[in-house]
Parts: sequence; structure tokens; C-alpha cells
Amino acid sequence: MNKYFKAGYPFGLAGAGLCLLSFLILQFTELNAIDFTTIAACMITPVFVFLGMRNFRAQWSGGEMLFGQGMTVGFVIYGLLAVITSLGVLTFLYLMPEVFESYKLEKLSWLHSQQDFISESVGEQAYLEALGESEEMNIFDIALDIFLKIFLLELFFTIIISIILKRTKSH
Repeated sequence: MNKYFKAGYPFGLAGAGLCLLSFLILQFTELNAIDFTTIAACMITPVFVFLGMRNFRAQWSGGEMLFGQGMTVGFVIYGLLAVITSLGVLTFLYLMPEVFESYKLEKLSWLHSQQDFISESVGEQAYLEALGESEEMNIFDIALDIFLKIFLLELFFTIIISIILKRTKSH
């Protein structure tokens, strides 16, 4: 297990650093950094998972890689990336609560503007529940949301990449 972690963690750390850098750039350009960081992470992570698995196959596994090995290395990479990115955003929002309040107000404003559409589509009760949950939103909810989106989406990509890079020596 140690070799999988050693092979994967540099790529997880680098990917997380790039995700946090994109968050800061988006934040200081006054774009919706929270939502766009999740999108950026979902584009960045497959690249680092691919590079990390390829590195594992070439440097740690003698040119071979089984599906399970690829999944393990990929898990280390996207797990670290998801944890570090969500904790970085959590820390930023904790240190700058006005960013969180602005994000929350933006989401509430959007919900209010879509009240008729949402009520007609899924019912008034569902709209009121969504509104109530949005009013109770806190920074931990945002960090958990970012973590889960990255973690679950990248599981799918890791499966595909692991299948593509799987290689065994023919006897």
C-alpha cells in the first residue's frame, strides 16, 4: 500500500495546489469562485490521475499495471485533491466570511427569481424546502459539497483511466 501512496500523493498535492490557485484567481477576478472551482477541479483531476497512474506503471510497477492498482493510485490522487481543495476553500471562507455571505445571497436571490418555475416543476413544498435549506447553509456545507462533487465525479473518471492504462505483460 505504501508504494501506491508514494506514487500518487505528489500528483494529488500538485492537483490540489492547482485547484486552490484557480480558486484564488477566480475569487480575485470577482467570478463565482466556489462553483467554478468545482468545475476546474473536475477538469484538472483526470489529468493528474492519468499522469499519476502512468508514472506508477512506468516507475513503480515495471511497466505493468492491473486495474486494481490503477484504482488505488487514482484514489490516492483524487482523494487528496478533494480533501485539500475542500479544506482550502473552507479555510478561505472562514477567514473571509463576506465571500460566503455574498455567495449565499446570490444563491437565495437565484432561488427567489426561479420560484414560479421551481414551484410548477416540483411543487411549492419542494421550493420551500430548498429555500429553507439554502437559508441555513454554512461554510461546512460548501466544503462538503465541493468534496463530494470532486470525489464522486473523479471515481468515474478513475475507472475509465484505469481501464485505458491497464497493462499486463504477455507470457
